[in-house]
Amino acid sequence: MAKRWSGYLILAMWLLNLLALYLGASVWPAALAAWGASLLTWPYLVGAARRQALALYGAALLLGLFAWSQGASFEAAQWLLPNINMLTMFAAVSTLNLASGGLAAGSEAWSGRKGLWSTMASLNLLGAVINLSVLFIIGDRLERGGTLERRQVMVLSRIFNVAAFWSPFFVAMAVALTYAPGLTLSAILPFGILGALAAMGITAWQVERLGLEGFNGFPLHARSLALPVALAIAVLLVKQLWPSLSILAIIALMAPLLALLFMPPQGRGAALKRQVRERFPAIGGQLVLFLGAGLLAAGIHSAVSVLSLGGMDLPLFNHFGAIEASLVLLVMLLVAIPGVHPIISISGLAPLIWPLNPDPNLLGMTFLLGWGLATGTSPLSGSNLALSARYGVGAGQLLRWNLGYGALLYLVCCLLLAGYAWLHVGI
Repeated sequence: MAKRWSGYLILAMWLLNLLALYLGASVWPAALAAWGASLLTWPYLVGAARRQALALYGAALLLGLFAWSQGASFEAAQWLLPNINMLTMFAAVSTLNLASGGLAAGSEAWSGRKGLWSTMASLNLLGAVINLSVLFIIGDRLERGGTLERRQVMVLSRIFNVAAFWSPFFVAMAVALTYAPGLTLSAILPFGILGALAAMGITAWQVERLGLEGFNGFPLHARSLALPVALAIAVLLVKQLWPSLSILAIIALMAPLLALLFMPPQGRGAALKRQVRERFPAIGGQLVLFLGAGLLAAGIHSAVSVLSLGGMDLPLFNHFGAIEASLVLLVMLLVAIPGVHPIISISGLAPLIWPLNPDPNLLGMTFLLGWGLATGTSPLSGSNLALSARYGVGAGQLLRWNLGYGALLYLVCCLLLAGYAWLHVGI
């Protein structure tokens, strides 16, 4: 029952924060709803999720106590509000599941190279909008006997995640906008798309080396793209009409509206009840994690500010250019392999980089590339754990199959960062 109530609180968070975003109301009611949902979710956390949450909140507490002992002042908003807009968008995007029911229906699977590329395009384009549910829509269409074969797993585990490189509807973009203030999507979009295409090229090359004979892929049809295209057009139009609105605010409103428009008319009431009572509570673990990441960032920021006041300047580097961005990317990749979520590495690294006044687009691009690279390579990322649980794929197998891909894509991402820095930063 408590978990079901968390769904109602997440719904309240979304509605109350829309009032804050569009009508200028206080964000505190939405924040209280978010923290209430987090408290109700906490007893249901298990395994890696509980360990990561304990590490986040414990580290934030220790950093806060240290800063307080050194005379730091505390503002409640700095600790409790940072990620509320991001979580509102996250809840809104989860409603797109309502409109995804018909995507798996259609013609026979496409095979060979055509099937491979159609599967990758479907994963990236559909996953960019409807997020994690696309893995199960496509995976269930491809599986045989409850499992997937190696080539299919390689494609699903990687290409969905690199939508983080460019998609404004992916939670990674909300994180980047939060921790790289001033990020402009249009400036980094070409680099993100190039990175996603490179990931597809590397994967296609590795799959073809294993052989394409008998490879069954997911067919990409125009009707499958109706929802992603409609959402993208709606966001662009609203942004043109209302330039002062953030991308997060626009998606938070438009995603549920389009989900209602595209969802099948049959069983609409029951589907809406499931959304509130089951699907909203299902994102409770991410809610706990992201709120904890906000606390960690506030704790690091407070501790660093106190140390700086004492004459000990502790920025991560003396300057933030392409080399430093590549090192941050490497750290995100390495710590993700044993299971550290990118939100933790981003929220921990960002306050150390902010004193350098980095170019926001370079910093945001680093976080986006790191997110897609880390989650696609690590067997312990949320999406790969979901694949493991649903289709019986071992974590060791995922790591062996994806480690070489991660190394090659890391080099590509370094080149993309260097290219942006050369073109826009002059370094």
